[in-house]
Amino acid sequence: MSDSARRQLLVEVGEFLLAAAADEVREVMDPTEATPVPGAVPGVLGLINRRGKIIVAGELGAFLGLSSEPGEESALVVFADGDRRIALLVDRVLGVGPDRDGDLDVGSDLLEALGARDLVAGVGQSGPRPYLRLDVPAIFARVLDQVGDQDRSVRPGSAG
Repeated sequence: MSDSARRQLLVEVGEFLLAAAADEVREVMDPTEATPVPGAVPGVLGLINRRGKIIVAGELGAFLGLSSEPGEESALVVFADGDRRIALLVDRVLGVGPDRDGDLDVGSDLLEALGARDLVAGVGQSGPRPYLRLDVPAIFARVLDQVGDQDRSVRPGSAG
């Protein structure tokens, strides 16, 4: 696929603009109440049933160490990694734009100041604003693998 055809989803959490490759996003949905998971890692809101599949819902800002400002425009973005799913709460979905993966700066000062540097692949630019490009597989590893470690008989986020 040509670079001009690749797309990314742009979202806001607090004052930060974040991006993820559109092919890692399955849907954007209104926030829904999640069933709490005892002993879950910080930032996990709980489990939700989406089309017969149980998936983990969490706060993206909490995982990244960012202040979040949820409100009327908040949404859950459902991400996919293989057959696994996770729904992450964001303050606002801005839309889809071109993905300029080659423009990512992995040595940016913005990255150095971020507490969860391992969950971000780099920094790019969308118009006048810099954005943090999410490392979606790293988010899955941090969240789902830790939730799964609590009880291996439960594999939340798996499509099967």
